Amino acid sequence: MSSPDAKEFELISQFRQRLTDINLKGRLAEDHELLRWIRARNHNLDQAEKMIRESIKWREANDIDNILTWNPPDRFLKELPMEFLGYDNENSPVIVVPYGKWDLKKCADLGEKDVFIKYCDQLFESMISKMAGKKKPNGDPVTQFVFIIDNKGLVYRTLASVGAVDMSLQAVRRFEANQPEVLKA
Repeated sequence: MSSPDAKEFELISQFRQRLTDINLKGRLAEDHELLRWIRARNHNLDQAEKMIRESIKWREANDIDNILTWNPPDRFLKELPMEFLGYDNENSPVIVVPYGKWDLKKCADLGEKDVFIKYCDQLFESMISKMAGKKKPNGDPVTQFVFIIDNKGLVYRTLASVGAVDMSLQAVRRFEANQPEVLKA
C-alpha cells in the first residue's frame, strides 16, 4: 500500500476523531491501519467508519485477538496445509496455500464449517502478525502480504459441493470485510 497523500493525512485525522469512543489500541491505532479502511471505502468516511466498527464487533465476537493461540485440529494441519515462504523484496510476507489438495468436501460433510472458517481467520491473522514491525526499503511500514493459491489437484467433486464452495466463500467474505487492503498479490 502506498504512503498517504496530503488529503489522506487529513482524512486519517478526521477518521481518528470519529473513532475516539472505541479506544483504538495496538495496530488499529496506527495511521497506516486507519488508511486501509479509508481506502477500502474510497475515502468515504461514513462507510469506512461503519466498516471498522462492524469489524471491531466481529473481532470481539470471534476472539480474533487471541486466535493465534488457538490450536486447530491435527487433521487440519495435516490435510489443509499452508506454507509460509518468507518475505518478498519489499518485506511483504508470502504464503502458499495448496488449495487444490484441500478436501473441502470432506470438511463440509463432517460438519467442520465453523472450524474451517476459524482456521482461515487464523491464517489471515498470522499473515498480518508477520507484517508487524516490518518496513519496506523506503521506510514505510509493510501493510500487505502475498497470498499464493495453488489450485493443482483441484477436483470437480470439491467445486460441485455446495458445502465446500459455501465454506470458501464465507472465509473470503470475512477476510474482505475485516482485513481490507492487506492483499498485495
